[in-house]
Amino acid sequence: MTRCAVIGAGAWGTALADLLARNGHEVRIWAYEWDVVESINRSHQNRRFLPGHSVYDTLRAFNQIEETLAGAELVTFATPSQVLRSIAKSAKGYIAAGIPIVVASKGIEEDTLALMTDVAGEELPNNTVVALSGPSFAVEVIAQQPTAVVIASKDVNAALFAQQSFSSIHFRGYTHDDVTGVGSPNGSAFLAALAS
Repeated sequence: MTRCAVIGAGAWGTALADLLARNGHEVRIWAYEWDVVESINRSHQNRRFLPGHSVYDTLRAFNQIEETLAGAELVTFATPSQVLRSIAKSAKGYIAAGIPIVVASKGIEEDTLALMTDVAGEELPNNTVVALSGPSFAVEVIAQQPTAVVIASKDVNAALFAQQSFSSIHFRGYTHDDVTGVGSPNGSAFLAALAS
């Protein structure tokens, strides 16, 4: 069992946190919105972003980023692209060096045109960046429909660790080393990973 933290409790972050919890990990999710924290903790639902879908009952939500990250062995960022830098910066002091950082945020930073993996790497230079992307939808993942993604890192051990943490009978992760291709908006490495 791995202690996991998911930063961002929108639809995608909630679906990934639910997946990790169903895989037997201890999972904490950080939400900016208090109603999301209360909804997840009290009724095991994210009524704001994933109405009608239950989350695994061991998943715990927090509004304080330091509580969410305490002791985390795997951290996943699933925030909107425009706030990833500021949130990663605020999380920096609470993530131990060497902990893999999975970037599931999509898009590019508007001001710099940086990829989300580059933003995370700049703000968290003591951690290994792992990109997670592919043709997936939060409602399908939380409904446990078959999904395939690519999990890419320059560090093969970090990619394998993330793959093992996320993969289930319904969710298949394929490892790759093309972080830029996977982290780019078109996710061009996805087909390459499937073909290899």
